[in-house]
Amino acid sequence: MSEPSTDAAPTSAPVENTTSASSTSTTLAPPSADYNRGVSPIKAQYLLPVVVPAPKPETLAHLSEAIESQGDEGRVDGDDKNDEANKNNKRDRKDKFKNNKKKRSGQNQDRVVTRRVGDEVDICFKIARGNECEHGEKCKFNHDIKKYLDAKGKDLGETCVNFQIYGECPYGYKCRFLHAHLDAEGNLVRDEDKKAKTEPQTLNVMTHDLTLSLRGFKFEFKRSEAYLKQMAEEMAESKPAGSNHTETVASEDPASEMDNREIKAPKPTVARDEVTQEDTPDVPLRQCEKKKIDFRGKTYLAPLTTVGNLPFRRICKGYGVDITCGEMAMAANLVQGQKAELALLKRHKSEDLFGVQLTGNKIDTVVRACDMINQMATIDFVDLNMGCPIDLVFNAGSGSGLLQSQGKVKRMIKGMQSVLDVPVTVKFRMAIYDKKPIGVGLTSKFHEFGAALGTLHGRSRQQRYTKLADWDYISQCASVDRGVPGSDNYMPLFGNGDILGPSDYYRHINEHKVDGCMIARGALMKPWIFEEIKSNRDWDISSGERFDMLKTFCDYGLEHWGSDTQGVNQTRRFLLEWQSFLYRYVPVGLLEVLPQKVNDRPPAFMGRNDLETLMASPDVADWIKLSDMILGPAPEAFRFDPKHKANSTSVEG
Repeated sequence: MSEPSTDAAPTSAPVENTTSASSTSTTLAPPSADYNRGVSPIKAQYLLPVVVPAPKPETLAHLSEAIESQGDEGRVDGDDKNDEANKNNKRDRKDKFKNNKKKRSGQNQDRVVTRRVGDEVDICFKIARGNECEHGEKCKFNHDIKKYLDAKGKDLGETCVNFQIYGECPYGYKCRFLHAHLDAEGNLVRDEDKKAKTEPQTLNVMTHDLTLSLRGFKFEFKRSEAYLKQMAEEMAESKPAGSNHTETVASEDPASEMDNREIKAPKPTVARDEVTQEDTPDVPLRQCEKKKIDFRGKTYLAPLTTVGNLPFRRICKGYGVDITCGEMAMAANLVQGQKAELALLKRHKSEDLFGVQLTGNKIDTVVRACDMINQMATIDFVDLNMGCPIDLVFNAGSGSGLLQSQGKVKRMIKGMQSVLDVPVTVKFRMAIYDKKPIGVGLTSKFHEFGAALGTLHGRSRQQRYTKLADWDYISQCASVDRGVPGSDNYMPLFGNGDILGPSDYYRHINEHKVDGCMIARGALMKPWIFEEIKSNRDWDISSGERFDMLKTFCDYGLEHWGSDTQGVNQTRRFLLEWQSFLYRYVPVGLLEVLPQKVNDRPPAFMGRNDLETLMASPDVADWIKLSDMILGPAPEAFRFDPKHKANSTSVEG
């Protein structure tokens, strides 16, 4: 398929900031001019005329939206004799909802769910790989390779990423790039030399046996049981005399993540006087023996729900980010052995400083999850999420809901430290409710609890992602005594919120005195931000270079999710989720005022060539066109609606 023209695209031209990273001012040249805040200041010659959108179809979601948009229309102010009129207006609005069969709420209420799109003929996976199926004729899947290939669509390309890397494609005949590893006789080809030399690229791939062990409550939590028993004893001793209240380790919050389970006592060991016992893996390391990480001055890609997947993190590593972290995982789901949650622990070998982020509302669950991770995964740190504002998470006492229970958080962090051989970090918000900041006190407490790093999001839970982050308050928290920089007991503090360029980054480092910055939405809109920070330049990246980035992401996706039909469509879906942020980027050469602000919305504009214009389109149909140019035409049954809405979406972990 032909690509839109890129002939007019200029060569990438970095725009250098006038100050160095160590200076106290990061004012760009030319100085910023006043502009309409909230709207990206695009040069007039690139602006498109405003188009009135077509009427929306009548759906429950749009009816609800229309009713809400009426607000208090029809409401009258004044004395008591107008109360009845106001009640009638309110009753009329309620009646409109009652006439619907269902009442639905939330930004994704009318979202088109992407259905799984598979092959027309469901071939046995073992036969597809060229192996024998032990079930024979009893197998419920098709064994006729010719029938499968006749019904299968055309190849999407000439090169199979998996075969190129590993010397063998694990999807065999199901691969949508089949002819890259098929000989003239129609047999699958394997490169045995490459297979023998290539090491696994993805780490922390959990086995099916582990899943069964966790689900069957047979996994041995070597360290957590001892800690939980000790904590239960300490809590029992500290209970006031004559008190009937019993505080349990496993059920501090009524909205529990999983059924309470009895805390098992550790199995007694047999002492042998004649033999000196060696240290065993279930003996916790002393604090001085644990891994030390100096987080200061490093760039940090935030854990991002859905869009912070492994292929995206690899893209950011290619642009120079220092620290990466997996998507937020629910501790209860990990302990229960849910495959989708265990998959969030995967790490690519290029991620040289990688952490796992957990959240949960129960001490025993979080500590056991850390114990399992410590035994089964290769990681550099574990982050406790206390910032997620989503109602489902908050109402269960997890995420930002933990900020209401400092006693629980203390025991949780201490428990995590007792079972992990790596540092424990924390991510939290400045407050739960607007105008009631608690970040200063929390910063001091987390240092007291022994956190190796604190990352503070400069918004309240109630605020979510609207308005601007309060960096002045982050600066107040940075001034809290957190030990001596460089010493073992020092807790660095990173700030988080609204960073979209090197000038933002260095301004916060220099003016607000944080030890580093975590970048979330800014990395989704322009992952090359990490390269800009390293060089302290605003990069006018060309549309061709951006398109190459998308192709690289798809290669990573086919390697990660698979090169069969399902894997291709999974890659397409995550590419489109990412594009729902990428389209908001405005090229540097089109801006009147630098830098672009993360909360500024770009008006409709055209780029310097067809491809740049296509990339700036807010239309999902145009995003799918971009995916078609890389992954071939989308199946007729493929549907997509972005999960993350534009202005205040919960994407950060």
